[in-house]
Amino acid sequence: MEENIMKRILHFQGRMGLGGAESFMMNLYRKIDRTNYQFDFLIYEDYADVQDYHSEIERLGGRIFVVPNPKKNIFKYLIEVNKLLKKESFSIVHNQVYFGGGINLWLAKKNGIRQRIAHSHATEDGKSQNIVMNVLRKFLTKLLLQNATDYLAVSQEAGESLFQNHPFEIVHNGIDLELYSKNSEAKVNKRKELDISMSTFVVGNIGRLEKQKNQSYLLEIFLEILKMNSDSYLILVGEGSLRNKLKAKAVELDIEKRVKFLGERNDIPELLSVMDVFVMPSLYEGLPMVGLEAQAAKLKLVLADTISKDTKLTNNVDFVSLDETPQEWAKKVIKEPYANKITQELKSYDVSYTTEQMESIYSRDH
Repeated sequence: MEENIMKRILHFQGRMGLGGAESFMMNLYRKIDRTNYQFDFLIYEDYADVQDYHSEIERLGGRIFVVPNPKKNIFKYLIEVNKLLKKESFSIVHNQVYFGGGINLWLAKKNGIRQRIAHSHATEDGKSQNIVMNVLRKFLTKLLLQNATDYLAVSQEAGESLFQNHPFEIVHNGIDLELYSKNSEAKVNKRKELDISMSTFVVGNIGRLEKQKNQSYLLEIFLEILKMNSDSYLILVGEGSLRNKLKAKAVELDIEKRVKFLGERNDIPELLSVMDVFVMPSLYEGLPMVGLEAQAAKLKLVLADTISKDTKLTNNVDFVSLDETPQEWAKKVIKEPYANKITQELKSYDVSYTTEQMESIYSRDH
């Protein structure tokens, strides 16, 4: 009987912080048969100090390669990545980034790597009004489509956005459902830690503090929530370039005493247990992993209608237009939730299903 040869897979990730795409890859890495598949990660210099998963990656047998950011120095990036692909024996490259994705797959093809995976995680990448940037975007998308062998997306919308008319497969962002089942003891302990009483109404959001996630609008929504229920808190989990601006806006709206900025955290299941409602007014998303986690935690969700409808796997999800007023959003948030339970659809997002699917994809001959 022929022995399986372990495949080393290079993930073009950009950074390995606590974002949804990174969490998905780590869930997969923990569950996958590492005697057959080993993961390595390529990240940018800018994010080399974001090391939330670095020690775990090394413990599991993976490596981390640091290269220049292609947005800052494309020529140096090309040289470094080409050198890396020549030196190492990767069986597969798995691209998770948009900018530079086509270049990554082209370099992999040039270096004889037979399986080259393009993976779409969002419905768009923040389209620019700049003509030059839009021309560059079209070129990079064409390069990606020409050089990929496998086309994956987190949702139908995310796939259509990047791959256009090209066929693709949907791979759910797998989560460990057991981690998110409501735990009353965890809720009591975490609320105590955050100095929030058990009777307080808690609105939560988890995501990078960046324009895409639209937390600025969420602060306006929360102002209206406070008018309806003064015993409320908003907890914002995540870091980003807009942190100081958002804190200043909370002061401007005179709600800063009821808003907690918690930064990046590694206790997401416990923080979800604290929340009553999860609110996400993002400008664009694919199928946000945190939306699945919030449903696994049996929360009510109020999401922007820009987010994939595939996110809705329980009856406790409402979609609201970003054209609606903060008052209308607040009414949806305050509204009583339906009875919640883990549905069969949500069970299909368990990481064990995703792992089987990805092992099947990684085992293909090209």
